[in-house]
Amino acid sequence: MDSEWVWLAVGVALGCLAVLLVATKWKIALRPTLVGLGASSPLAALAAHWIYPLLASSTARVVGLAVPAGLTCLLAVALAMWRFWRDPERVSPSDPGLVVSPADGKVLWIREVKNGETPLVDKGGHSFRLHELTGEPLTSKGAQIIAIEMVLLDVHVNRAPIGGDVRLVRRQRGSFISLRKDEAPFVNERVTTVIDDGKRAVASVQIASRLVRRIVSYVREGQTLQRGQRLGMIRFGSMVALVLPQSEGLAIHARVGDRVVAGVSVVACYEAPQGGTRA
Repeated sequence: MDSEWVWLAVGVALGCLAVLLVATKWKIALRPTLVGLGASSPLAALAAHWIYPLLASSTARVVGLAVPAGLTCLLAVALAMWRFWRDPERVSPSDPGLVVSPADGKVLWIREVKNGETPLVDKGGHSFRLHELTGEPLTSKGAQIIAIEMVLLDVHVNRAPIGGDVRLVRRQRGSFISLRKDEAPFVNERVTTVIDDGKRAVASVQIASRLVRRIVSYVREGQTLQRGQRLGMIRFGSMVALVLPQSEGLAIHARVGDRVVAGVSVVACYEAPQGGTRA
């Protein structure tokens, strides 16, 4: 019996190591990974312990490693999928002029476009410009672009950054290369949703990654949205780029590295919030 538990422990440890390696590659934070392993590894060990006596002695040692390792990985994946498919209710701030995050995740970069022709990325002898990201020339003036990266454990339902009428929903067919490449937002498959509140048109660009094969839109052109209303969903890790037309009153609140929550976190403001507070 003691030998059995040693083999089970080694098998669980191998499963935990495999999960940690995958989590590192997919940029999943260490804390939720360890919490998931803390829940899945004891269950995997108990299940393997129940199976163990049913096996022939000649295969017991091999299975004593393979079964708990495999069960640890499967249970960890099941927990990750449960987190991925979450769609919690959100309450957006009501102050006028606020722009909320369209996605859960980390602010990866913030870039300024001084005019519609300013290159965002120079790669392989090609200068990628704003209209190549959005699929249409939204503005001939300046713009601020906030890119938000989502990993597997983030909520992947995206939300409207402002309230207004949906002026455009456009799917751009493209590649599925890694988002670590600078040109990925301009060549990967993506869906651009433009919302016009009567004063300005703000674009949310849902960008596929290497693992993503489907971007689902929940809205249609001509529809009126409230700030924070669901826009759509990207299946697995991906990115959302928020394009804000430059304006004299525009203030960017987000900072690179910030963790933001879709429909809740204020990432920019076109007017001072009531009472002078900042969300």
